Amino acid sequence: MSLLLLILSVILFSVFLSYFFWKIKWGTLPDNSPRVLAYHKVTGFEFGGTWIPPGRFISQIDHLVDLGFNFINEDEFIAVIEGRRSGNKKEILLTFDDGYREFLFNVAPALKKRGIGALIFLVTSYIGKYNYWELNLPWRRFKHLDWDEIKGLSKMGFSFGSHSMSHRDLKRLNPEELRDELILSRQRLSEELHEEIKSFSYPFGRVNSRVRDETRRAGYRVAFSMCPPFSNSEINPFVLRREGVYIIDNIFSLKNKLSSGTLFWIEDLKGRFINGVSVLTPLIKKYF
Repeated sequence: MSLLLLILSVILFSVFLSYFFWKIKWGTLPDNSPRVLAYHKVTGFEFGGTWIPPGRFISQIDHLVDLGFNFINEDEFIAVIEGRRSGNKKEILLTFDDGYREFLFNVAPALKKRGIGALIFLVTSYIGKYNYWELNLPWRRFKHLDWDEIKGLSKMGFSFGSHSMSHRDLKRLNPEELRDELILSRQRLSEELHEEIKSFSYPFGRVNSRVRDETRRAGYRVAFSMCPPFSNSEINPFVLRREGVYIIDNIFSLKNKLSSGTLFWIEDLKGRFINGVSVLTPLIKKYF
């Protein structure tokens, strides 16, 4: 019995220690800022953690609407970040990284029916191609949207941003490679879509001060990471926070991600751990 009490005491102490460390280092989200959700694949089973079944995705969206959340578009979100309008924690910007073709069938019709927009980040060297930048695991080859599909989605009201040219870890690139990833991808998207490309999403959420500054110089107005290293109350236009949604998430965890409530700290630490592990993809691709 004493051993059990000791184990429970150690567990409780570890939980409290983790909470106080999180409270001091990161803290809660600001109430005057829209939340940003980051999805990847909305599809059937694959070996990986960044997918979610279509039925669960639609259920999540409907549940958030029932809870009184208001979905905003890219321009409305940027207007808040640039101080041209006020925002609040009941607003959500939907984002999708990588631009998988499944979006066309599993996401676009459901969002269009509900009058909800989304910001899709494209990897320009992989337009219309399979995702060979990912790990070579079974059932993990997915095709990216092609230009005709992208232009069709644009006419439906969906907006697009850059996710670089080749989905490499930008922190590991030399200055010339970094500028190419940022500038050439933006130019290509602008030429094809005939519009300003305002937003950038860092591959794997990886960013440092050098990458951030080059992104600003490349002409973007905002750039998204996942869990920035600074306090959650701080808003940096070029290191914006997003809440990743993965196969392990459900309605309960989604609500905690979007709140500043009691259990938000657990979701924050979970997101930071997942984002930290994502660095293994480019490392394994490089060495194996």
